[in-house]
Amino acid sequence: MTGLWQNGTHAINGIALFCRDWQPRDATGLPLVALHGSLTQSGMWIETAEALGAVRMLCPDQRGYALTADTGDDACAAFASDAVALARAVVPGRYVIMGHSFAASIALETALVAKEQVAAVVLVDPVVRLAAAPAAPTGHPLPQPESFATIEDAARYFRDTEEGVWTEATSRRFVEDIMMRDGDSGRWRFPYAAARLRRLRAFQASPAGDYELFAKAKAVRCPVLIFRGGLSKRFTAAAEQPFLDAFALSGPPKPECIVCPASGHFPTTTEPGIVVAGLKRFLGSVV
Repeated sequence: MTGLWQNGTHAINGIALFCRDWQPRDATGLPLVALHGSLTQSGMWIETAEALGAVRMLCPDQRGYALTADTGDDACAAFASDAVALARAVVPGRYVIMGHSFAASIALETALVAKEQVAAVVLVDPVVRLAAAPAAPTGHPLPQPESFATIEDAARYFRDTEEGVWTEATSRRFVEDIMMRDGDSGRWRFPYAAARLRRLRAFQASPAGDYELFAKAKAVRCPVLIFRGGLSKRFTAAAEQPFLDAFALSGPPKPECIVCPASGHFPTTTEPGIVVAGLKRFLGSVV
């Protein structure tokens, strides 16, 4: 490792926002603010940050996840406001915003409301729905187990429910980074309440939902890098070109899409080498 983690809470928008802060010994380039998806928490970025090495990374638990309280607000704008305020407080100046899954919309919203600060956007397997296609699945079907007796049981659950190639070592590392362990019972649980996830999905599907991925893509003007899991059901091959074309409407530069062929929805975990190599090249070009 070429750095250390400084983890703690920050008073952001009236809430105590927990954040993992990867601080390299010799940081290079712009900081990277990384937003987890709806099925995980900030721990999903631990392997990525340590592999990048020299890039400072802020990885918050978003509201209602892991160590950050649920405020009852599900709006994309609220999540983006948290990201903007956190970056302003911790890494004032320009930065790159990265979002996985549903947080791709949050990352794009952040880029739109903080144009002067956001130098570039990275999207990791966003949930891209085509109007003419059936709605893509947004995660594990509910109900799901509330907890698992062992780490092996939790790892097996993800291998059985997620697409892509998961080795035993990969799935174990993943659950150790994103699951929460109860101090009394020792059981492993998800980093969110089932009710919180149901509420978020209901809001996204409602008329009040503000997660319009294509509309946000059309308005973004900064450089964009996209990763797609080659076996992903949330961002299929058929959806790739229409999504890239949405960015073309906003003018240059044209986004790049890197396909991780053996991955599903979590390429940062199942093919970290491809993701890290692509990130290093992209971040090195952002000024």
